[in-house]
Formats: sequence, structure tokens, C-alpha cells
Amino acid sequence: MLKKIVLATFLALGLNAAPLAVDSVVDNLKIKDQNEVEKVIDTNVKTILFASDKSTSDMLRDYLLPLSEKENILEKNSAVYVADISGMPSLISKFIALPKMKKYPFSVLLLDDTNKDNFVKEDGKIIVYSLENGKVVKIDKISTKEELAKFIK
Repeated sequence: MLKKIVLATFLALGLNAAPLAVDSVVDNLKIKDQNEVEKVIDTNVKTILFASDKSTSDMLRDYLLPLSEKENILEKNSAVYVADISGMPSLISKFIALPKMKKYPFSVLLLDDTNKDNFVKEDGKIIVYSLENGKVVKIDKISTKEELAKFIK
């Protein structure tokens, strides 16, 4: 009996670790932001912008900051910004990256070791997940601000 419970637990954990793909359902995925506030990706979210490296995070930040001066551009577009900082040394994230991010006028959802496998990573590319009613309907890989403007205006 114990073996069955352990096997079921490992299977469930394995299913949760699969990266989002077309037809994946995003059902109340919880991720903390740079202020340690738990945010929920639910059926209200239409776009997930995922940056897995420093260059794509910098591009997203530089694009969003001027647009967010007057309004929360992510909320306006029913979008969330997710950044993978799981590979960053903890001292750098704690004393350099996070204090800088806390000044942003928008939330940056931060991946850690418990949820880092939910997203496809590709250096130099922002992965854009388009959702309808919590279901991934399209995945785009973009690398320029011009391409980003097609998703966030």
C-alpha cells in the first residue's frame, strides 16, 4: 500500500513539472512576485511573458517601464511577467536584483526551484504564452521590442 502511495505522489509531481505547452491548462498557478506577494495565474490572464535569462528580462523591463508610468500596462493587457531567477546566486538576487525589482511599478513573478520547470526556457527569447480561458492556445518565441509590441501595447 505504501509503495502505491509513494508511486502516486511521484507521478503527480512529475505531471506538475511538465512545461506549459499548447493545450495545457493553467489552473490557479501560484507564483510569488518580487515583493513576496503570492500572485495567481488564472483564467483572467490572457498573456504570460516569460524571460529565462538576463538579456530577455532586461528587454522586457526596458519595454514595460515607460509604458507603466501612467498605468499598469500588464493589467491593462491581462498579462503577467514571469522571470526565472532560479539560477542566480542567492546573494546576488537578495542584495542586488530583488531590491532593484521592488522599484518597478509592475509585478515580476519569480520562479524558484519549486516551479521553474513549468516554463520552456530558451536563451535570448521571450516565450509568450497566449491563453484563452486558462488554456494555452499559442506559444511564440520573440527576441525584439518590435515583436513584443504585438502582444503588449
